[in-house]
Amino acid sequence: MKRKFITLITAAYLLFVLCPVLNAQSKNDDFTKLSAKILESIQSFYPVHSTEMGIHAYDQRLSDYSNSSVNKFADELTAFEKKLYKYRGANLSEHEMLNLELLKSDVDIALQDLKRIRWQNRSPQLYVDDAVNGIYFLMLSQYAPLSERLPSILSRMRGVPELFETARKNLSNIPKVYIDAAQQSLESGSNFYKQVTAELSQQFPERADEIIKVAAAAREAMNDFAGYLASVKPGDDRAFAIGKENFDYKLTHEYFLDIDSDSLLKLGQTLWAQAQKDYDAYAAYVETDHQSGTDSVFVPATFAKSDVMDYYNWETGQVKLFLEKNEIVTVPNNIAPVTVIETPEFLRTMIGGIAYQPAGPFDSIQHGFFYVRPLGDGSDHTLLDGRYRYVYRRGFKGSVVHEAYPGHHLQLQIAGMNPDPVRKWHFNTMMIEGWALYCEQMMYEKGLYGKEDASQWLGVLGGIRFRAARIVADVSLHTGRMTYNECVKWMEEAVQSKTDSDKKYIETEVRRYTLSPAYQMAYLMGKLEIMKLRDAMMARDGENFSLRKFHDVLLAEGSIPPTLMWDVMGLKKQ
Repeated sequence: MKRKFITLITAAYLLFVLCPVLNAQSKNDDFTKLSAKILESIQSFYPVHSTEMGIHAYDQRLSDYSNSSVNKFADELTAFEKKLYKYRGANLSEHEMLNLELLKSDVDIALQDLKRIRWQNRSPQLYVDDAVNGIYFLMLSQYAPLSERLPSILSRMRGVPELFETARKNLSNIPKVYIDAAQQSLESGSNFYKQVTAELSQQFPERADEIIKVAAAAREAMNDFAGYLASVKPGDDRAFAIGKENFDYKLTHEYFLDIDSDSLLKLGQTLWAQAQKDYDAYAAYVETDHQSGTDSVFVPATFAKSDVMDYYNWETGQVKLFLEKNEIVTVPNNIAPVTVIETPEFLRTMIGGIAYQPAGPFDSIQHGFFYVRPLGDGSDHTLLDGRYRYVYRRGFKGSVVHEAYPGHHLQLQIAGMNPDPVRKWHFNTMMIEGWALYCEQMMYEKGLYGKEDASQWLGVLGGIRFRAARIVADVSLHTGRMTYNECVKWMEEAVQSKTDSDKKYIETEVRRYTLSPAYQMAYLMGKLEIMKLRDAMMARDGENFSLRKFHDVLLAEGSIPPTLMWDVMGLKKQ
């Protein structure tokens, strides 16, 4: 009897000890299941973005922005918000607590986009992007043979007329800049569909009639929508502005910054003024002390466009080797290839310079694409001379640093290797663009360009000035302080645009700014946050500080706001 009594006491004691552990484990399991449900809900509502990210369960659909669909999704998001709130203060791991913040951000911003900003009621570009990117991402992806992707491509093409019919029902008070942007995108998008039709018909002649018929109906819907936009009376010229309240909400809930738009504007103005001062001073130095004239360089008569593209891809590999040799950051052995190609025609109205298209982090086959401006096939001696000099002095290094190594390609590849689906899905601009901008200066300081390359450092300073000006433009546009035309004029003066091509580039840039509030400020603000983290780790570790270790820890957590990295790195926030 005594032994039985002791056994009961022991069992009770173990139950007392283990209950909190079991409850915590149950709580963690429930959180994992909730995380999966939230991601599935968001991915299902945004099927085109899911395709881009490498999730192919929704490849046959385009987004449904009808009122009933939006309201249903908003109800789901609201319910998720309440469930996530219950986990605040729960016994979650540090990793899960950070995931909680990221999921809350995903839900909050999706709700803001649909119910507060209401992009589906103000931006025709939303629908054009779905129609064009819905096909583009399927054509680009290599997760399956084209024959297996074809049904999804055709299904999405069939959904285009309904997509634009929904757009007509939803849109109102469309600003002129949105109408102009959408019309240009529709024209290039229709041409893209034409190219896809030709390629698919050639690949699958037995289905050519079906492909041509489906694509023709989609293109006709695009043309009809372009005509509709031409007939619409433009809304107020500040109708693109999301307003101070919404901008502040994004700063807090998407980027986890503890400043509002008024403070950000003042900071941007201060940063721009200092960047302008630094740029002017160094430009004068270059003018006085670094005028070496024009090098005498032999230009071969056979030098052509293909040689330039070959150089671009070679330079990408050379910068990667520099990283490994100088122990700047760990480059995984299984890093995917990145290929430099000319910007696809349908993207040229929205991308004035260079850009990077990552592989979807969930895709089984990984391959990144680095877009550059079309070179043309001209054989004019002056053109050939300029191209050859660019290659001779290895002028593509700076672009590689931002877009490929150690910039976007490396960062996004490492982020995609994180096994946690929450981390793989998260795609925060302040980390992605902040890291790439940070790399521009860091790689110069690490000697990529030699001991001193005056023109390259001037380019770095120019990049900082440009991104500081973007902060001012971003806040001013979306809090109603500037119209589109006013912002174009201000940006031209702020970055000293003089040529027609430079001015055209600014027009394209500012048009993009009107469509993406708080995106532009993320470049320089992200860089500054990363530098704060690095300075804090240097101060803590002293002589034991390792730049490679800092970079490895930063990149391993995924594309999350750097403002959330302080606890991960065990640092006290400044």
